[in-house]
Amino acid sequence: MLVRRKTELRDAWQYVSAVMPPWVASCTEWRDDGDLYLVRRSGKQRIEPSEWLVRDLDGDPEWMTDSDFRDQYE
Repeated sequence: MLVRRKTELRDAWQYVSAVMPPWVASCTEWRDDGDLYLVRRSGKQRIEPSEWLVRDLDGDPEWMTDSDFRDQYE
């Protein structure tokens, strides 16, 4: 899904979708317990159902809650 933030167009994916785009698959990993984690240089962060990953202008994923996403994007 493409979303608009002011004048910037970005890719976004919500963890309720069954289809995971390649840019999400490349920055996440599934654990044996069934949890999905965002893998970053600073470590791994668990992604909860309904949370969002938004690809920033450099192509790096940015994690945000549903309420933060709705506040910042159209």
